[in-house]
Amino acid sequence: MNRIRRTHATEVVTIETIIVGFDNTDASRAALRWAAHHAKRVGAELLVVYVASSTAEWELSMIQVNPDPIRHEFEKRLQGEWTESLRTAGVPYRAELVVGRPADALLDVARACDPALIVVGMSGRGTLGELVVGNTASRLSHHAARPIVTVPPSWEPAEYT
Repeated sequence: MNRIRRTHATEVVTIETIIVGFDNTDASRAALRWAAHHAKRVGAELLVVYVASSTAEWELSMIQVNPDPIRHEFEKRLQGEWTESLRTAGVPYRAELVVGRPADALLDVARACDPALIVVGMSGRGTLGELVVGNTASRLSHHAARPIVTVPPSWEPAEYT
């Protein structure tokens, strides 16, 4: 959902939301850099989404390991060190941890907030890896109702024109 910010009593400005799928890989860190750079240019807010794998949580529960402490640690990092660059750059953002399969969870978040864009990193796994574990960007591109931006792991702001 786009957020509304009142700048004066009679003027209303709509702020677009950009979803960033983040998992602290090189590719997702590049996606976050790109999204932050773009958000500053267009005056958008980021919604940084970390998806905790429902499959991993199920596997942990099968060996009687409580996934809550692990999930809380990810939440702490998402609210702290992983988004520090956004605070430093003054980019408005929110951060959420959700549980599910990455593409499905990002699509659910997108349906709930109606973003302008969804930004994810390119995994670079190649065709075999995509066949075995799937590809979040590919699934998003087939099912999302919004534009998808995929960012290579090596992207740096100096390359953006």
